Amino acid sequence: MRYNTYYEQASLGFAGKFTRGVKYLIIVCTASFLVGTFFELAHSAFWIDAFGLTPRMIKKYFMIWQPVTFMFLHGNLWHLLFNMFALWMFGSELERTWGTREFLVFFFITGLCTGLLYLIFASGLPLIIKSGSQYQTLIGSSGAIFAILAAYGLSFPDRTILFMFLFPIKAKWFVLLIAAIELYLSWVPSGVSHFAHLSGMLIGYIYLKKDWNFSRVLDNYYDRQRRKRIKLVEEEKLTVQRERNEVDRILDKINAQGIQSLTRKEMKILQKASERKNKG
Repeated sequence: MRYNTYYEQASLGFAGKFTRGVKYLIIVCTASFLVGTFFELAHSAFWIDAFGLTPRMIKKYFMIWQPVTFMFLHGNLWHLLFNMFALWMFGSELERTWGTREFLVFFFITGLCTGLLYLIFASGLPLIIKSGSQYQTLIGSSGAIFAILAAYGLSFPDRTILFMFLFPIKAKWFVLLIAAIELYLSWVPSGVSHFAHLSGMLIGYIYLKKDWNFSRVLDNYYDRQRRKRIKLVEEEKLTVQRERNEVDRILDKINAQGIQSLTRKEMKILQKASERKNKG
């Protein structure tokens, strides 16, 4: 499993240089925030209404892109800075371990699943998400970020983290502490979707425990398709060779017995071979 890595030693966790995938995500989220700020200054809610995740908007206007686009929007500068810092702090090392493609797949899948869970629960289970949430808009990459946090705790459980930049704590206990805090805050009225945070952590945990390596699935799919194409080409070559052998046999028969000796089936074979040759 991917979380059984060679980074088990209890060293002080630090992200280091920006990795490629993390850098791309930060650029996209920052650019989206700047565009959203422009619309906000123009007193327009278009950016949030169109690309934030609002269950009623999806039902009414079929905005099926919202479960993907919502994770790149942020409500304010502190929201953006916190998420991007956490993405760099915990995501960079995961990306170096997994590779850019698998890391980005993990980010998108966990973010998407968080959005879908919010959509499902907001529409059908108002006791879990406060009533009226069909009209509330979910924005931010927090679901994917908390999934990354859970993945970090699984991948580097004994890595030491400075909680609040002061108190050293192992990554596994840090993740559990954050989960406990989020569970408590979920019952406190606020404008923060702690449900998205907790669901993101749960999705990230299940993703790694079940070893849902989507990159490997894609590789296997493309490999099967490649083998299938090779098999079709080989079968086509065998078919062409059999037809050539049959044509040669028929031509030998004509030389020996004359064209009037051919059966109707043999005449059709010659005709098809002639048509194929003319097309080629």
